[in-house]
Amino acid sequence: MDAFSGSHANDDRHGFLGREVLELGTLLFAAGAAHLLVVSLGHSDSGVRALIVLGSLLLAFSALHRWRRHRRRSPVNTTTAPFPDRTRSPVEDRLWSVRVTVADVPGGLAALTGRFAALGVDIRLMQVHPDGTDAVDEFFVTVPPNVDEADLRRAVRDAGGRRAVVRTADVHELSDTTSRTLTLVDALVTGATTLERCLIALAAAHEVRHVGPRQIQRSVEGAGPGTSGPREELSGTVMTLPAPGGGSLTVHRAGLPFTPVEFARCRALAQVARSLAEAPLGR
Repeated sequence: MDAFSGSHANDDRHGFLGREVLELGTLLFAAGAAHLLVVSLGHSDSGVRALIVLGSLLLAFSALHRWRRHRRRSPVNTTTAPFPDRTRSPVEDRLWSVRVTVADVPGGLAALTGRFAALGVDIRLMQVHPDGTDAVDEFFVTVPPNVDEADLRRAVRDAGGRRAVVRTADVHELSDTTSRTLTLVDALVTGATTLERCLIALAAAHEVRHVGPRQIQRSVEGAGPGTSGPREELSGTVMTLPAPGGGSLTVHRAGLPFTPVEFARCRALAQVARSLAEAPLGR
């Protein structure tokens, strides 16, 4: 290893000396050529004029070369202007919820995500709600400032999606459903909130109405024999759940039907609230 290092150092030294000799020789040659040119032309008026003209031409050529090089560089700095989406700030993005029914077949989801990608849409969270032969997919996406609700609906339609519901979303909805459900259960156990508020937060509902036991009893008596009390029921944008302590809760969400998966989540949450209400004090 030492012998190799020594030979390598000698090669570098010889190479360095060779370059020095070459540069020195070039400098002496240039100096001699310049002196010969000045001596040959400088003793006559025509020679002086020739030197001045030659120097002026060289200066003009240098200035022209610098100007053309600067002109070629300037468009490079402006080519980013037609592509503002690549340099946009995340603050300018808007969060949307896109819920769409797609055929539960291979490639159905890929077509929709491809349309989103063409618009510059960033999928932040996706939830799948199985519904028989179809699937209800909900996307939480951020979009560039130049993309609006109509663009999202058009992308869904072109990808073969049906029954699209597009709305602005809140950043708190980006948390996964499991974490959000556990947080709501903890709030119920500690008494920090009510079941009605938990259902609104879990299902993005607009209204939860409580029907008391007496009102239900009067409805049952008026309906005649064979009619039972409060029951669990899902019907489009409305679902009914038994309330803790008696009665029922009617959960409503305008314009967006509940899925069986959402109904099952809310039913389980209501069961937790009923178990807490029926538990003996001090347990």
